[in-house]
Amino acid sequence: MNFLAHLHLAAPDRGRMLGGVLADLLKPVEITALPTDVVEGVRLHRLIDGFTDRHPVVQRSIRRVSAGLGWFSGIVVDVYYDHLLARSWAEYAAGPLRDFADHCYALFRDAAPGLPVEGQRFAYHFAADDRLVRYGTADGITDTLDRVSARIAARMPTRAVRLRDAMPALLAADAELAADFRVFYPELIAYAAAERDAHP
Repeated sequence: MNFLAHLHLAAPDRGRMLGGVLADLLKPVEITALPTDVVEGVRLHRLIDGFTDRHPVVQRSIRRVSAGLGWFSGIVVDVYYDHLLARSWAEYAAGPLRDFADHCYALFRDAAPGLPVEGQRFAYHFAADDRLVRYGTADGITDTLDRVSARIAARMPTRAVRLRDAMPALLAADAELAADFRVFYPELIAYAAAERDAHP
């Protein structure tokens, strides 16, 4: 899952919401220096990723778009699932996506001064780009795939990839992916809620 889902699954707890995003941005040594409630958010993030990666419905989604993508097809499906969540937000959340997004942006702006440099940079661009609301559009998902591609190229130059090239396959499989998501996401919500309850 990508940022929108991690924030939704960690809400309303501020620390878990911060950790749910910072888990993908910071180095392990930076994570250990974060407050306990944020580290708990990192832990929840990793459990959610593990549950997602192993789920047979997610594996089915990956097979739908895996031609030519190989290992990266899982990343592409994670991003597209955020698109599907944004599109169907009212089915899973009480208030508008706009309100939730603005709350998340404010949370990161407030936390930014205490974050490592990468977290501060993210906090600014997160709101400026209106990423959470833009997940609901094909252009927003294309931009997200470009950002993920840039991160991959920076961390693993020999595995650089243009994930935006997956967009035709994603759009062609949209109905099937949406059906998969409707089966999978309620199960993920229940799993994340149980994990939060087990570690109050």
